Order: sequence, then C-alpha cells, then structure tokens
Amino acid sequence: MHNDSGSIRNLVIGLLLVAVPFGIVYLLTRTNSNAEVLLIVAVFCVGLALLFAMASGLQQVGAVAVRLSGRSPLDIMIVGLAALSLLTPWTIEVAVGNLYQVFGWINPLGWVVAICLLLSVMQSARPYHGVALTVAGVALVAWVGWVAWLLTSPSFRNLPFTFVPVDILSTGWYAGLIGWLIAVDALASRRARLPKVAPKKEVLLLALVPGMGLVRLGFSGRGRLWLAAAVLAIAFMGISAVNDSEFGYWAHYLTVPPDRGRLDVVIGAAALGLVLVGSWFDAWRSLRRRVIMGDWLARVRDRSRGEIR
Repeated sequence: MHNDSGSIRNLVIGLLLVAVPFGIVYLLTRTNSNAEVLLIVAVFCVGLALLFAMASGLQQVGAVAVRLSGRSPLDIMIVGLAALSLLTPWTIEVAVGNLYQVFGWINPLGWVVAICLLLSVMQSARPYHGVALTVAGVALVAWVGWVAWLLTSPSFRNLPFTFVPVDILSTGWYAGLIGWLIAVDALASRRARLPKVAPKKEVLLLALVPGMGLVRLGFSGRGRLWLAAAVLAIAFMGISAVNDSEFGYWAHYLTVPPDRGRLDVVIGAAALGLVLVGSWFDAWRSLRRRVIMGDWLARVRDRSRGEIR
C-alpha cells in the first residue's frame, strides 16, 4: 500500500511538472491562434493528476473505513447493495400502461430482500443465514412473477407492443439480485469449509442457484463457472430490454415504441434455463459420485479389517 501510494504521488507530481511548462508557454504565446493546443495539453495533465490524486484518496479512505468497521469488504458490499435496492426503483415508468416507478422503500418485497441481506452478514443471526437468503430469493422471484402477471392485465395486453418482464424490472431489483448472489456464494463457501460432510438436502437446495451446490461440495471453480454463465444470461436479457427513456419518449405521443421481435430475450431466457438445469444436474452427479466413492471406501476398509484379523 505504501509503495503504491508513493508511486501515485510521484505520478501526480510528474504530471503537474509536465503541465507547468506548457502553461507558461501558453501565457507567453496566447496571442498566437495555435497556442490553444498548449493550453489543452496543460489542462489535460492537470486534470489527469487530480483524477489520480482523488482515486488514491478514495482508496485510502475506503481502506480506513473497512478497518474501522471490522467487517470484510464482502459484507460491506452486501450492505451497500441492500441499501441501493431500497433507494432505487424496482420498476420503470410506462405511463400509457398506468405503471409508475415503484421504489424499493415503498415496496414490501424490497424491504424483505434488504432486511434478509442484512441478516445474512450479522454474526448474531448466523444460524438463520440460510433461512434469510431463502426468503430473499423467494421475494426476488415473487417480484418477477408479479411483473409477469402485470403484463397480462388489460393495461398492457391491449397495447401494440410485445412486453417481457425484463422491460419492467429496474435498478433496485438488480441490486437486490446481485447482493443476494454474493451472499449465497459467501454462505456456500463458508459451509464448504466445515469439517462435516455436506447434507444432500442442503446441497440440492443450494443447487437451485447456479453453481452453489458445487461450491458447497468444495468444487468452487466449477461452481462459479456455472454462476458466471447464469449472470451472463441475465445480463444479456437485461441489455435486450427496452430502455425506459424510450418508453418515456413515446409516452409524449401517448403510445409505446414500435413493436419488435423479442427473440433475443427468448434466447437469453432459454440459455438461463439450460444453465439452471445443467448446474443442478452437475451438483446431483457430484453427490452421486460422492456416495459411490464412500461405498467403495467402506468396502475397502471392511476388507482391510478382515485381512488384519
């Protein structure tokens, strides 16, 4: 940390020293029409120096805050995402469909997700971390279900546009989802370090989240590859969603954007479904192999004991 701070300090000083002569030459030749180039270079160097200085200062402040809180950066990230899910909208505004932004703080499910995420980082609530994350996951899925049901109402069904749930979901829901995935990964990793054998029911339940059953069994690399694949599929669907500014623009004309094919969203949903099924099957297969290996080791152990006798 000290070496990095020293390097950044030297870089800031160097950029300022580069900017000074360009600034002086500009002041001496500012009547020349081409002197503005010198000013641009000087301002660029000063701006870059300030940017590096601010970044270094924020890094040091953040490190001090983490040390003073006594919590891990992962816990602080989960708490921050829980707060973000309350402070931002869970739906966009579609005025012609009589839908307005629903912020996390006025959404009961938003409060459920935020409180459960907070419980998942509290040491005093450690025995209930699994229950809290299960409830948060159900709340996130329930919101998607509510959005899907909303799109079947006459307000949306009669509009000349093919809506899909990702068109309606907004920042708060995604913040809650990211915080939940991080918390579930932390839970599975922590329990994988326990000395006792992972219960089958717990593994299969965690396997409902892509890769987390494998992480619980100790296959963290393979499990996180499945999780990354699921995140990519969700991100693809999110990018394929219609921007809320587009709905806002066409709302001035009391209509919706021109209808378009939603094959990209269908492909993303199909890919996510395949990842979910494949991840769960991989966890089940790994459990099955563990049982077979355990039976084989038991037979070898019994045979060895018999030979000793």
